[in-house]
Amino acid sequence: MRNKLTSSLTGAVFSLAASGMALAADIAVKGPPPAPPAPVYNWTGFYVGGNAGVGLGTYKTDFNASGTSSETVDLTVLGLTTRELALTSNFAGSGFDQVYPGGFVGGGQIGFNWQLSPLWVVGVEGDFQGTDQKEHGNPTVGLSGPIFNFGVPVGTVHTTAAFDYTAKIEWFGTARLRAGYLFGDGAVLTYVTGGLAYGKVDVEGTSALGDPLDNFSPITQAFGHSNVNTGWVVGSGTEGKLANFPGWTYRIEGLYMDLGHLDTNGPGGSTSATFVEGICPTACVTVHNAFTAGPVHTHTHFTDTILRAGVSYQFSGWPFH
Repeated sequence: MRNKLTSSLTGAVFSLAASGMALAADIAVKGPPPAPPAPVYNWTGFYVGGNAGVGLGTYKTDFNASGTSSETVDLTVLGLTTRELALTSNFAGSGFDQVYPGGFVGGGQIGFNWQLSPLWVVGVEGDFQGTDQKEHGNPTVGLSGPIFNFGVPVGTVHTTAAFDYTAKIEWFGTARLRAGYLFGDGAVLTYVTGGLAYGKVDVEGTSALGDPLDNFSPITQAFGHSNVNTGWVVGSGTEGKLANFPGWTYRIEGLYMDLGHLDTNGPGGSTSATFVEGICPTACVTVHNAFTAGPVHTHTHFTDTILRAGVSYQFSGWPFH
């Protein structure tokens, strides 16, 4: 009887143990808690900021100059005058000069972004910049033309016009569209941009035109003009969040800007002189010389490459989680 009871108890213990192991196997083991989702940065909203950098310009100027020169010699004997010499010449020439000013560029930007999807952002931006980009040039332009004596061509005359000028951009601004792609968790935006450019450009200088007949000193005239030009701008850049400064972004950007052309005109000038040798009307020689410098003309094309860095603050409470 005791043996049967012992066997029954032993079987019950093993049966309970097996049931407990099966139950334990059915209970799921809890793992570590899942990682929190990565932050999603919302680019939609207004922003404002500042920037600074350098401008590397290319200003190409075409120069045009012209003039006339004449010399006549009259012989008078006993009241009878005969013209012994009648030289006349019209001459002209053109040339160009190119300067490469570099200088500081600094200002501010304001804009608005729309985040279209987790990957794409579009926006509009305007900026206004001050700059000290200017450069000096002093090219010499050659001029030539036929010379006539009593209306008959007798050769060619040559002379030069020496220019001394300064070209500059005083300030500029842009109004652009932006479109970009978001990388990683959306904290870095790489974009392209383009639109309208405007700015104040200026050319000031003088020219000195030489007399090909060597009767007079060069005629000097001043020229100058400034204007607010419009043009276009394109570029690209990268913008990203500043670590530990919610709402702030950094940017690195490059732009190519074309502000069109600026024309200037000088007033021209003239001089003349008459010399008499001997006693008139008994016997004398009268020499009359005249020299005229036509208005000079310049035509300058302003382009600029801008490299700048900046920061902006976005008013949307970025980042949103």
